[in-house]
Amino acid sequence: MRSRLDTTVTTLVGGVGELFQGDLDLGRLAVERLSAQPLGPDVFVEELHYGAVAVAQRLAELNPTAMVLIGAVPSGQPPGTVRRRRVRQVTLEPDVVQQAVTNAVTGYVTIELVVAVATGFGILPRRTVVIEVEPGSVEPGEGLSAPGEAGLAEAIGMVRDEVRRIPLLELSDMLAERIGGDRPADESPAGGTLVALLDELRQLDETGRWGATFALRDLLRRQIADGHTGDDMEHVDWGLWWALLEELDRLQGLDVLR
Repeated sequence: MRSRLDTTVTTLVGGVGELFQGDLDLGRLAVERLSAQPLGPDVFVEELHYGAVAVAQRLAELNPTAMVLIGAVPSGQPPGTVRRRRVRQVTLEPDVVQQAVTNAVTGYVTIELVVAVATGFGILPRRTVVIEVEPGSVEPGEGLSAPGEAGLAEAIGMVRDEVRRIPLLELSDMLAERIGGDRPADESPAGGTLVALLDELRQLDETGRWGATFALRDLLRRQIADGHTGDDMEHVDWGLWWALLEELDRLQGLDVLR
């Protein structure tokens, strides 16, 4: 883990947890293992075991565009269960923010508290994903339970996948904004396939599942080769379309076949 900020941070991977409290220490251990992996030059991995207000201040300093939080969160599911969820930007009521800050200034930190305080301060990255593991033991001590260790291994793989997908999902957002802007809708066969592909990528962003993404990619590529595109395609459109296809090609080997 880097001790100083020596590059532009696009993505922050943060391990949230309570130090040496059984499986609740999972976030720290995740950071130890992820720090040794090649996640990319613009990915910053850091322990977030200090208070949620201090975490919010750190977020303001790093100013990432994406964040992946990992930690153990009790929810009543079987120990070792791993959950993924996309956190959307919301507006919290002032009393909710005040309560979150009140809890946070004591040094308390949980994933939910980090999200609430960052949201209240207006610094939650626009793309925030949470990877949670159901703890098997919360008794003080070092080391994880067997279910916690299994959940950690699965969660680390999910974090790697999440970081790899971010450029693809950013491209998808750019294309969706372009299609939904002032430009007329592309009613060509390729345009319709692109819209369906972007819908699948939105589902990927929400659920982590690829669905029909790669079948639609192949169809779109064939339609482009056969000239079934609209007459109003601009250089920016072609650049974004091909970048999307190339990013999907790259990820198919890295992510789907993992």
